[in-house]
Amino acid sequence: MSKIDSIQFDQYSSMGNNQTDFEACYTHTVGENFRYISHCHDFYELFLHLHGGRMMDIDQYYYEMRPDQLYIIPPFAMHGATVPPGADYERAFLYINSDTLKMCGCAQIDLDAYFQAKVSNGHHQFPLTPEESRKCRDMLLRLRENQREEEPLSRFRDYCLLLPILEIICESMRRAGPPPRTDAGSSAIHDILMYINENYMKPLNVENLAQQFGVSVSYLSHEFKKYTSRSVYEYVLYRRVMLAKKLIPGSVSLNTVSEQCGFENYSNFLRLFYKYVGASPKAYKKSLPQR
Repeated sequence: MSKIDSIQFDQYSSMGNNQTDFEACYTHTVGENFRYISHCHDFYELFLHLHGGRMMDIDQYYYEMRPDQLYIIPPFAMHGATVPPGADYERAFLYINSDTLKMCGCAQIDLDAYFQAKVSNGHHQFPLTPEESRKCRDMLLRLRENQREEEPLSRFRDYCLLLPILEIICESMRRAGPPPRTDAGSSAIHDILMYINENYMKPLNVENLAQQFGVSVSYLSHEFKKYTSRSVYEYVLYRRVMLAKKLIPGSVSLNTVSEQCGFENYSNFLRLFYKYVGASPKAYKKSLPQR
């Protein structure tokens, strides 16, 4: 990959504009040089790539980005896009939380469960026809303009725009063939990423991983950072914090959450959670809406 500048997402990435249910976004940039560092959040991102991107990584899976491709990124999945320097890069995306997605199924289908089933086993990329892509882009643009109005009738109109977008997405998933071939740069890094994603709450270190997978420490460190933009240590800590965010709304204590996520002690948990989330675990839990 060419050396390109970075836009860093060191903290947990959340919806903008104080939205908690869904938010539409559209961006078209020309001539900018950047590389998104892998990040994650606790809601879905339905990412429509119009043109200009090079690679999309979602957990241990890497996809070549083509025009009119839809990417389903589930909650807490690490992801980021690589863009060639100076590219004409156009994309639109929808943030939507699991509860809102379920509600949009109109009591006929659990869309959250449907999406989760479809993206299992590394199937995150779905092609749209040019006409479907254009319709989604136009509706997302309209939704982006409308969503700042909080009056109930305006929000109702937003939902009326949301449902046709989800209908196109569901149709794309329904007709999709086998998962596209993915590439993590090397089979060793792919296997290591998969192993870490399944075991990051357990004790891990670079030396043991290198020995287990038959590579040198320097190779593992260099290749891992090349494809995730984080060191193994940073990546493991980040995933542990994101798991903590997922567990905190439950009934277990914060001490138990810390232990289940693999933190050595509670003080490290507090420090790292604040670093990535911007709030203490207690303050974060208190800020969550009551269901």
